[in-house]
Parts: sequence; structure tokens; C-alpha cells
Amino acid sequence: MVEGYDLVEYGDSKGRPFWELTTSPANSQFQKMLTDPKKKLAARKMIDQISKIYDYGLKVASGTSKLRCIDSKIGLYELKGFDGANREMIYAICQGVDKIVLLFWFKGHQGSGNISKEIERAKRLAVIARQLLETER
Repeated sequence: MVEGYDLVEYGDSKGRPFWELTTSPANSQFQKMLTDPKKKLAARKMIDQISKIYDYGLKVASGTSKLRCIDSKIGLYELKGFDGANREMIYAICQGVDKIVLLFWFKGHQGSGNISKEIERAKRLAVIARQLLETER
């Protein structure tokens, strides 16, 4: 683990892996979504969005309203459109094999349109996600 964080691996419907960055591998945010009857559909929609990123690539997916590039240098993206105003910050790279890491869930469209706090947090977490993926190889 890096700085108290770990990666939990999941798979899309085609078996392609994606990960969640978490401090609690046994009880992570995405695992809670998958088991909560009210949030299970949102989790499935998020997995569908991830599958589309794998199918079409980051560049094409970023040209849609479902994925917004925040910082391409560090691989930071905002995944949206899977559950109303809910968003997920993700770390994604396309170097040979695509890899996607869920960083954290947050609410968008809260009136101000300013998500600078979320972006700063996500930048720190993207660095940790990259380090953990590199140590997994």
C-alpha cells in the first residue's frame, strides 16, 4: 500500500479490469454502491460507462458528454452521466493496455459549477493511483 491506500480490482461485463483507490479495501465506496439496492443501478451504469471508455478509447470518450478531461498530463478525468448529478473522478491511462482507477464519487451541479476542491483532491489521488498501478506490474 502507498500512504494507507490500496487498489481493489473489479471487472466490466467483458472481464476487463478497472480498480478503485480506497483506504478500506474490505468496505470501499464502490463496493457499498454494488450492494446497496438504491445505488446498485448507478454502479451498473458506471461500469457501462467504463466499458465504453475501453471500447472507444479515452480520446473518443472525452469527446462525449460522459467523460471530461481535467488534466491529460496526469490522466485525470471526470466520469459523468451515470446517475443524475453524481460524478466520479477517475485516473485513466492508455499506454498499451488501458487502465482506469475510480478515485472518488461526488455531486456535480450544485449551483456554483466550481469543483476546484474536488480537482485538487483528485490530483493528489491520481498520483497515488499511478504509483500503486506501477507497483502492481
